[in-house]
Amino acid sequence: MRHLIPLSPTLLLPPQDRLLLGKPLAAALDAADPEAWAGLDRRTAAATARRDGIRPTADLVREGRRDGSGCVDWAAAPRWDEEAHDVTWSRFPPTEAETALVLCHHRWQAREAALAFTPGRPALLPLVVVRCADSRREVRERARRMLAGVLEGDAAPGLVPIALRMTLRPHGAWAAERLLAATGPLPAGVAARVGASPHPAVRLLGVRFSLEHGSPGPGALTESALTAQDRAVRHLCTGALLARVTTGDPERLLDPLLGASSAVTRSSAVTALHRAGRGREAGAHLADPSAVVRSAARLVLRLEGEDPGARYRELCADTAGTGPRPGALFGLAESAVPDAPALLRPLTVHPEGRVRAAALASLRMLDAVSPDELMSAMEDPHPPVVRTARKALVPYVLLVPEEWLASLVAPGRLRHVRRAGLRLLCAHSLALRKRVLAALEDDDDPEVAHEAQRARYEPLPPADSTR
Repeated sequence: MRHLIPLSPTLLLPPQDRLLLGKPLAAALDAADPEAWAGLDRRTAAATARRDGIRPTADLVREGRRDGSGCVDWAAAPRWDEEAHDVTWSRFPPTEAETALVLCHHRWQAREAALAFTPGRPALLPLVVVRCADSRREVRERARRMLAGVLEGDAAPGLVPIALRMTLRPHGAWAAERLLAATGPLPAGVAARVGASPHPAVRLLGVRFSLEHGSPGPGALTESALTAQDRAVRHLCTGALLARVTTGDPERLLDPLLGASSAVTRSSAVTALHRAGRGREAGAHLADPSAVVRSAARLVLRLEGEDPGARYRELCADTAGTGPRPGALFGLAESAVPDAPALLRPLTVHPEGRVRAAALASLRMLDAVSPDELMSAMEDPHPPVVRTARKALVPYVLLVPEEWLASLVAPGRLRHVRRAGLRLLCAHSLALRKRVLAALEDDDDPEVAHEAQRARYEPLPPADSTR
């Protein structure tokens, strides 16, 4: 290895450049971060494959890696000598930093040769795990023979994060399976590193391993089921937690899940109420905002011998104060109660806008609302009511009076009414749109003005068109 002038500062150099300058592994990268090892392997292979070997300072500055003057000369890195069939080590035996670089070399012969210098160097074990997933069979087999000697040692648990990270590579499952089989429950620090991986597949594998060994307690499972960033992890932890629910649920494991933000989690917990002997409590979830949860609550109540329809009648009859919850109105329509339209129609004039919107949407679900009622609802001051009415009116747009349709976009109307009228106009003929919007090209509402200008320049269809 050629002597290089030390560069200062080296703190911001990438790990492979620090190793090239002789820095020890502990100072070159975060040994506890699996991504650091995977990045070192990828970037060192790319650096040793460069023909000129020079990485100018300008490149490093653009990468945000360092400042100062000088360059990093990768031509000075160890290479594979075809004539000698060996690595051009700068010294023998090679240093830890040099061995780490050659373990990540782009030539497979160099990687295989570097494995001979890893015994007795625990800091290099993560790279041995990386080489167990090598693309070359010769390197893989040699690395796996060397890793087999440390499976029963104290270093095995610390290698689990990098082993799980290597499962993303085609041959990475071998090391993970062996290490996980040889390791008991993971220490908290190792489990935290696996959970912090940026790869969802790695995080999911870590959770599965923890569940197989029975290490997470109810508190940890509940936290993961409610707050994990991955949907698959949340579902896995929810299933594991529900499997621990016994008759009576003495540990009250279901309570946090019943209030989860995920509708799937809530519905699973509601369904488990029957098995836990708490089926009567499902009635509190009949008015849940999610249809999946409402369906689970109705199922549990039927298993308990109760009629969900009677419960819904009671919920929808509460017209005092803010009125019934929208979920109760939707549930009434979903449960096919015979007198549901008669109960819902008075609520379309309720003082609360959210109740009016839910009642109108529920009547639409039952196909029990007339075009006249929808036209009347288009003037509602609550935007969700108008939005619901507009969606229901689209199939009848050619049947409503054109004068009424034009009045919806007239200046002076509420903004949400005008914009809903625009969408109904777009579902009508272009000729009507041109006539109605001709005088609105300079309207104060930018959406109305834009649609008027667009309609002006849009060509009419041929005279024989059916539209």
